[in-house]
Amino acid sequence: MRVLDRLADLVWPRVCAVEGCSRASDRAGRHLCSRCFATLPFHEAGSACSVCGTPIAATVHHAFVCETCQEEPPHYACARSALLYEGPVGQLVQDFKFHRATWLCEDLVDLLEGAVRAKFAFPEIDVVVPVPLHPNRLRERGYNQSALLAQALAQRLNRRFDDASLIRTLDIEHQARLSGDARQNNLRNAFSVVRPPWVRGRTVLLVDDVMTTGTTLSQCAAPLVKAGAARVWCATLARAVRRSDA
Repeated sequence: MRVLDRLADLVWPRVCAVEGCSRASDRAGRHLCSRCFATLPFHEAGSACSVCGTPIAATVHHAFVCETCQEEPPHYACARSALLYEGPVGQLVQDFKFHRATWLCEDLVDLLEGAVRAKFAFPEIDVVVPVPLHPNRLRERGYNQSALLAQALAQRLNRRFDDASLIRTLDIEHQARLSGDARQNNLRNAFSVVRPPWVRGRTVLLVDDVMTTGTTLSQCAAPLVKAGAARVWCATLARAVRRSDA
C-alpha cells in the first residue's frame, strides 16, 4: 500500500493540509508534511491527573487525582489524548469535522493510534466505541467524525468496532456554547446502551475527536458501565488546554 501511495504522490502530489503551509507532503500517503507533523503540540504524559489526564502545573505522583475528579469522579476509568487543541490542531479538527475533509482520517488516526499504544494497556481493549451523534445531527453532517476515527483505529488495533450499542437519544444544544455545569445538565440521560450483551464484561475504548471538560465522555461512559462494561477507557484526538494546579 505504501508503494502505491508513493507512486500516487509522484503523479498527484499532496499539498500539506495545514493552513498556510504550501509544501508538498513528503510523507507517503499522508496529508501533513514532516515539518508540520513535527511541530504538532503532542499531549505528553508528564504530570497529569491519572483519571482525566488534565496537565498539572506541579510535579505530582503518577497516581495523582485532580480536585475535579475527586469531587465528581467521572464514569470512565481514565481518559487520554494524542494532542493539545492549539496551533494547527484546531484547524485540522474543524476541517475534518465540519468541512468534509474526511481524507484527513488516516493522518489523524496515525496520531490517535500512537497515543493509545503508548498510554493504554491496549491488548486489554475488547471493543472500540465512538461517541455517537443524534440521527438528526448525523443527517445534517452526513457522517460522524468520531465513528470514522474509531473504525479506523479498531482496524489498526485488530479490535471489534461497535457503533450500534451506544446511541444518543436526545438532540441537544451544542456543548461548545455551554459552561461546565450547563454541559452536565445538557447531557444528562442523553445516551443509552441498546445492546448490553455486546459490552457486558468488556473493556471499552470510547473514542471522540476533542475532549474539553470530559462531560460528554463521562455521560457516554455512564450507560456503558450500567450495561455491565468491565471498564471504560477514553481516547481523543485532542484535548482543550485546561491546566490544573496540584
